[in-house]
Amino acid sequence: MNAKGYSGIPSELCHWITFLSKALPIRSIGTFIELLIGAMLTPTGFVADAYLMVNMRNHWTSYYKWLQHGKWSWLGLARQFARLVLACLRQHTVYLVIDDTLTLRATKKAPGSQIHHQHGNKANLAAYVLGQCWVSLAMVAKRTNGESVALPNLSRLMPSTGNTGKLIAANTLVRAIQGLLQGLKVYVLMDSWYMRRRVISANTRLGFSVIGQVRIDTRLYDLPLPRRHGELGRSRAK
Repeated sequence: MNAKGYSGIPSELCHWITFLSKALPIRSIGTFIELLIGAMLTPTGFVADAYLMVNMRNHWTSYYKWLQHGKWSWLGLARQFARLVLACLRQHTVYLVIDDTLTLRATKKAPGSQIHHQHGNKANLAAYVLGQCWVSLAMVAKRTNGESVALPNLSRLMPSTGNTGKLIAANTLVRAIQGLLQGLKVYVLMDSWYMRRRVISANTRLGFSVIGQVRIDTRLYDLPLPRRHGELGRSRAK
């Protein structure tokens, strides 16, 4: 491809990739760039599709082993991406978004794969589907045309066993980058599932403001009136 074919690529892209690469060991930078470029060229974002989009130097197993067992930090790379976004935004107000999504799977052998309720109510899917549940944290940025876009920063896979729930995962994701948000006004947007005391209190203790709609079955009431002497049953709610 000649130089004219690259006219649509922003000049900042090289700087951004270089900035992200600083969070990785030197021997991992080449592999990271190959997978990153491949992921940007494919609409799905899956590693297998990214591998097929670029003329990779190594065999598929090399990239699989690097992702699964490589000596580099996912968290360190995610924090580096957050630093890049904050440096580009240059704003005193930051909007974070917490939500969960399902990745459909055809087998239960996939990590964390189990039956989930498909609450998106999509017409072409059953009410219950087999897949992986991911809780994700994104940062909201504005494009040059004024439109807002959510930039995924961190995701956590919900295991099929254990006590790690989506509320705990949401708090963990926010704590992972909260140290980078010192001195900024932070708003955390979430849907009604996460509008619980555990999540709201954790974010307010960090000085963040929470925006969301509380579910009708978890709404707050005034303190009930005390029972009168000799009265049986529960206290009456005001």
